[in-house]
Amino acid sequence: MLSVLIPVYNYNIVDLVEEIHQQLMQCAIAFEIIVIDDCSTEPFSDNTKINTLNHTTFTVLDNNIGRSAIRNLLAKKANYNTLLFVDAGTFPKEKNFIASYLNSIHKDVVIGGMMPKEKAPEKPYKLRWLYTKTREASYDSNGENRHVLISSNFLIKKSVIETYPFDESLTTYGNEDVLFFHTLQANKIDLSFINNPVIHAADDDANTYVNKAESTIRNLIFLLEANKLDEKKFKIAVLHSKLKKVMLDKLVLLVFKTTKPILLKNFNSSSPSILLFDFYKLGYYCSYKIKN
Repeated sequence: MLSVLIPVYNYNIVDLVEEIHQQLMQCAIAFEIIVIDDCSTEPFSDNTKINTLNHTTFTVLDNNIGRSAIRNLLAKKANYNTLLFVDAGTFPKEKNFIASYLNSIHKDVVIGGMMPKEKAPEKPYKLRWLYTKTREASYDSNGENRHVLISSNFLIKKSVIETYPFDESLTTYGNEDVLFFHTLQANKIDLSFINNPVIHAADDDANTYVNKAESTIRNLIFLLEANKLDEKKFKIAVLHSKLKKVMLDKLVLLVFKTTKPILLKNFNSSSPSILLFDFYKLGYYCSYKIKN
């Protein structure tokens, strides 16, 4: 028995749900698919079509509650003890996506991973695609598992997420999944990783993704200052601390402010640089810390 849970915000998820539904039917198990739209600003009317599928429900919230709270709500509404979370804006790579998870159904938490589309998109969408390929993809070019803590798709026992839910103090984009998985690890919950990725749509343009990166950094700083995450486990936080000790954080901020227009131009180009993106995030980190 399996509950597939899909949080939605500004996505058409008909193809995703139909694919998962077909795979579940082929596996011949008791299942349900619960989809909740977090009060999208750009609702897709086609999404209501999934209500015609057996054991599938689609509802829309009256108010936006955020990425953490909606996952907790989905878990609460689930009727079965094994939950599979799948993000909107993704699509299973393999036709045995559900079957592969069922092979690990006895485990507490299983992370399937993510990968980018095979073909890179045109500018200004390439930055997001490149970041997924180089930093978020669950397997590198040599086939080695990176063990990336990412919530794009993962299996979890309902009792585990009820005991250690997503932290709802995070209402904006970024690091809610990192905090969630770090909390599980801190409480000795075993995390398993399998090669069962979803393909990320990579539909954020560069400016949108830069805004999301800034939100992620603000959330990270909030969590570090609240002692909910360990600074030593985050390279950007460690580097900032080293720079601040030798009073170079203000120099980084100055360079960041001076070069920001050039950086943004690069991110919107056909050849965005991940190294420059790393510098942008460090510069923003220094900026936010100095201002606050």
